[in-house]
Amino acid sequence: MFIFRFLLLSLMVISIQTFAIIPQNEQNVLRQTIEKKSVPLDISTTFIRAMYPVGEGEKSFNGQNNQEWEIQRESDTRFAIYGENLNNSLLSFTTHAESCIWERKDRIYRLQVNESNPNSHIGELAYITLHLPFYNSTLYLCVTPPDSNRAFHQGNTPLLKLRVTRRALPVWATILFLICLLILSGLFSGLNLGLMSLTPHDLKVIQEAGTANDQKYAKRIYPVRKHGNFLLCTILLGNVLVNSTTTILLDSLISGAMAVACATLAIVIFGEIMPQAICSRHGLKVGSQTVLLTKLFMLLTFPISYPLSKLLDTILGEEVGARYTRDQMGALLKHTTTTDIEDREKIMMTGVLSLKAKKIRGVMTNLEDVFMLEANRIVDDELVLNVYGYGYSRIPVYEGQKNNIIGLVYARDFALPDTDSGKFTVRNIMNFCKHRYGTSITPDDSSYDVFNLFKKEQYHLGVVVEYDNTSEKDPRAKAIGIVTLEDIIEEMIQEEIVDETDVFTDNRRKVRNVLSQAQDFSVFIGHNSNEAISKISAQMKVAIFQFLSTSVEPFKEKYISPNILSLLLNADLYKEYEFNEDEAKSGKTTYIYEYGKAVDYFVLIVNGNAELETGKEKIVSEIGSFYYFGASALYSPDEKIDDLIRSKSNKFRPFTPDFSLRVSETVQILRIRRVHWLAAVRATYFERKQTPNDNASLLDSSGKKVDLLAQELEKVDNVDPVNATGSIAEEQTRQRTSSLALTVASDSGVDYEKILAEQFDKSDITNSNKILSNMTINSERNTPTLTEKRRKQLFRSSTTTAATPPSLTGESPKY
Repeated sequence: MFIFRFLLLSLMVISIQTFAIIPQNEQNVLRQTIEKKSVPLDISTTFIRAMYPVGEGEKSFNGQNNQEWEIQRESDTRFAIYGENLNNSLLSFTTHAESCIWERKDRIYRLQVNESNPNSHIGELAYITLHLPFYNSTLYLCVTPPDSNRAFHQGNTPLLKLRVTRRALPVWATILFLICLLILSGLFSGLNLGLMSLTPHDLKVIQEAGTANDQKYAKRIYPVRKHGNFLLCTILLGNVLVNSTTTILLDSLISGAMAVACATLAIVIFGEIMPQAICSRHGLKVGSQTVLLTKLFMLLTFPISYPLSKLLDTILGEEVGARYTRDQMGALLKHTTTTDIEDREKIMMTGVLSLKAKKIRGVMTNLEDVFMLEANRIVDDELVLNVYGYGYSRIPVYEGQKNNIIGLVYARDFALPDTDSGKFTVRNIMNFCKHRYGTSITPDDSSYDVFNLFKKEQYHLGVVVEYDNTSEKDPRAKAIGIVTLEDIIEEMIQEEIVDETDVFTDNRRKVRNVLSQAQDFSVFIGHNSNEAISKISAQMKVAIFQFLSTSVEPFKEKYISPNILSLLLNADLYKEYEFNEDEAKSGKTTYIYEYGKAVDYFVLIVNGNAELETGKEKIVSEIGSFYYFGASALYSPDEKIDDLIRSKSNKFRPFTPDFSLRVSETVQILRIRRVHWLAAVRATYFERKQTPNDNASLLDSSGKKVDLLAQELEKVDNVDPVNATGSIAEEQTRQRTSSLALTVASDSGVDYEKILAEQFDKSDITNSNKILSNMTINSERNTPTLTEKRRKQLFRSSTTTAATPPSLTGESPKY
């Protein structure tokens, strides 16, 4: 378009300049006239053969009508005059066609010969600069010889006549008019880009969803823009008109090649480049502000532009706005730069647009990656904890082979059945709940269609099946995976949805969720040789874990990590006290805590009841499960974790109860000594220090998981090496020394252990190798204390000093 306009303007300027150039045929006529040495009507030896304009001045030769020179009034125009005896002759002008006596003008010029060649056909040559006022008639030349007072008429040959013309407009008016034309040219060019680039559909969108100003602008433009071809014809017609007029007016001021160059530069810069650059960015606002002027030009050019627009409508049809496919719309969103839409939002929108093209095959979870339950499996603690540990809310149920999915169960369905009875199977729960799910989804189905199916049927999970056509019977559906509503939504937003209970962030690659809050209670699953531990169900251990980690300060995550705490609760720290009514009637009482007797252990009642005796009045109250005592025996709020890890805080920390807690029926308790608790604190420290950032467990050289708690417990050597298989009744029958105070050995409290060893030696206890380190307080105040192994170690170390563990920082500890 731009090249076409440039060529058109150049042709127009060149066509105008033809007025200033003598055609070739007229040059031949003039040359023949000079060569014939035509003589004027008046006989004289001084005469002019021809005159040509040279150099400066605005001049032209009118070869079509009167064949005369045309010059501008009151402007200097230089001519070359050829003739005979011209030196010092006087040149004047008359409007009479035959005589210089009548109508002679007052402007007289003296000729000075510059060149003279006797052998030349044109004779002498003189130059003269004319500056004439406007005469509304043709001027003829009159020459007065230097030796005469008579003026001789030079005839009416084409080269000896001239006319003085004047401009149609003054120079200042022409310049002002040119400026207005350039502004209109720029306006038409800008509107051509700004308005025509906005389709009526775009304007409707802006009216509904644009800013307040844009909505106002679009509302004003729309009535004009909806007549697309009419507006286009008006703009182009007006643009060509003002550009043509600009060229003509500019030629009246400047002629020649300069006029061509100036017209081209002015129209290109001020009529094309600048307005299009502005309107490409602010076309809506410019079009709104100039809509009245646009309507005016549509009215002025109506006779031409309206028929043309109707012709275009008939040939080309009505104007059609931009149309985009899904892929094109996605690419448009991807490459659109705006501060209003974030990159994350663009990704979501492109995901929604591409949903229809995505097949379920690329969205589903393959069958080998699905956690499922067998229909005939007994619902027990192990199964419930497995379901809880995986963190899935909906679990497929299969029968026989995994590709034969027959139903669905929810994780919450396992809350009510009695897991200890062994009477419930997964099939029983599935048949009772009867959860709905999709059963006829194929891998080639569109994700968009499956999403609509889920919304319509109101379920969240579907089984993806393929049909086996290999047999001669009817095709059999075979499950190859599952797809959930969450899977499809993740494809929409192009991101994994991971909540606080998800164990894996990616089911296919088994990437664990670092921030998952779902605890792994698999450590509680299985059987223990310890009778007391085996009587504590896995669900009870989970309840104990949740209670201690949330309600009892020493067991919160600040001190002990969830992983270490679960291992600690699975150790041999549970005790069962069997209540003997006969012994109770005879006055023998089994104490868990006795008033005024120092201990170093924490107790949590798991099952059963106990009697609490408090105050000087000895008020007795019955307490039950999940009452705990002795938290201050484990820690002090003033102790720092660094001090707990180092050996200087491992010394014996007695807790002297101001109450008594005695057994009133068979009761199960969790008893944790300070050394056990400190071992768990140290294990937590090393776990946090050595565990890699990817939350993977530490492995030894053989690839097995390192049990940090077991290592720390072995160091303190305070976990009972013999399983507590005997009952409390048997323990009460053992011989005890009533003079022994209730004291417990700690990892670094050697002085206390020496005292206990000496007292054992004085009392001549021969059965000390059978005494358990688990303490029991009875009414006779006989206290079992050390194992035989530990007692021998104390005697060997009675004359030595306990070694000080190295500092964690590599420095010597300061006390």
